[in-house]
Amino acid sequence: MAKAILTKNSNKHSDKNTLLIALCWLVYTCSYLGKLSYNANITKIEEVYSVSHSIAGMVSTFFFFAYGIGQIFNGVFCRKYNIRLVVVASLFISGLMNILVAVSKDFTCVKYFWLINGVALSILWPSLIRLLSETMDSASIGRAVIVMGTTVATGTLIVYGLSALFVAWFSYKVMFFVAGILLPLIAVIWFFSYPKLTKKDNAPAENYSREVMTKSHLNSVFWISVCVLAFYAVVDNLVKDGLITWIPMILKEIYVLPDYVSILLTMILPILAIFGTSVAIALRKKIKDFVWLSSLLFFVSAMLILLVILCLPTGNVIITLSSLGLISCLMASVNNVITSMVPLYWKDTVNSGLLAGVLNGFCYLGSTISAYGLGLVADNGGWSSVFILLFSLCVFTVLLALGYSITRRLKKKQ
Repeated sequence: MAKAILTKNSNKHSDKNTLLIALCWLVYTCSYLGKLSYNANITKIEEVYSVSHSIAGMVSTFFFFAYGIGQIFNGVFCRKYNIRLVVVASLFISGLMNILVAVSKDFTCVKYFWLINGVALSILWPSLIRLLSETMDSASIGRAVIVMGTTVATGTLIVYGLSALFVAWFSYKVMFFVAGILLPLIAVIWFFSYPKLTKKDNAPAENYSREVMTKSHLNSVFWISVCVLAFYAVVDNLVKDGLITWIPMILKEIYVLPDYVSILLTMILPILAIFGTSVAIALRKKIKDFVWLSSLLFFVSAMLILLVILCLPTGNVIITLSSLGLISCLMASVNNVITSMVPLYWKDTVNSGLLAGVLNGFCYLGSTISAYGLGLVADNGGWSSVFILLFSLCVFTVLLALGYSITRRLKKKQ
């Protein structure tokens, strides 16, 4: 009888975990409607406001700067947050900023609206990862990694798909209105679902909210790994978000495609990126070291970027897009390793919300550079110069991994 009761409680707890993971997935996936609505329509926005690549990219730079700094801040302080309320506030503010961008006639105001949007949305990831790490048992962590790893690619796919549809049939501004309406609705669902899904029962998950920063095994090797992964986070998002932001413009300028076709073809990137989580999980079974796992993905990406550089003069859009799609998949894999696997699998070692916030903050430092920086490189040296820069960065990460390996061996000998 007792065994039957325990089994029933265990199944009930597992169902609750599944629903909580699904709710977190819904929140973070839909947040991308508010996050990427500008980037997905940047070609049309440049045309409407008559601004250059670098000026248009400055808006995204404002967002990514605020988002990156906010990630680190929220990572440090998220353990003190009322997660139920801060998520609601985040989604409502993002929805409002999207509406303001849609109705704004002064382009100089847009970057300030998007700055506030970045601050608001930066609350979500460290808070959600902290929540999952505190409520999930060890059996559910693997599921959480897989599911949450698909949020970025799925959200990006939805945004670019809807944007292509709206640009072709209506107006790019519809995307901002959709985000402005949908995000508050998701906030309401979150507010009323949260208490039931996080209520403690007779079979609670292991609680990892305790502060474990002072454990003796937090040695120099561990922190070297964290520092290398932080740098990888910068490069990963510089490449990943740089491609997502500027591929519509590249397709328009090099291959002379209409705006909606450029946006539609760019959807290939997030479609393939959805499989990035599966790639990361499959490789994790063979390569346990997160640094070397990421380095392998960077190396293959470097070879594909080299192929793109060679194909640009030929005008072969099929090879170019195929290569870029594979790069997007690999960069999504790196992103999943750094922002999901590392915080959740190392939750016994360091606070997951803190680590998720810090590493994701470095990711968005790369995004900050990608928006304005790559636009500036393109303005001055053309798109070939952009891909040469991305190739060099990916190669450098592999060299850094070799240095990391040497340093780690020396530390172990000591």
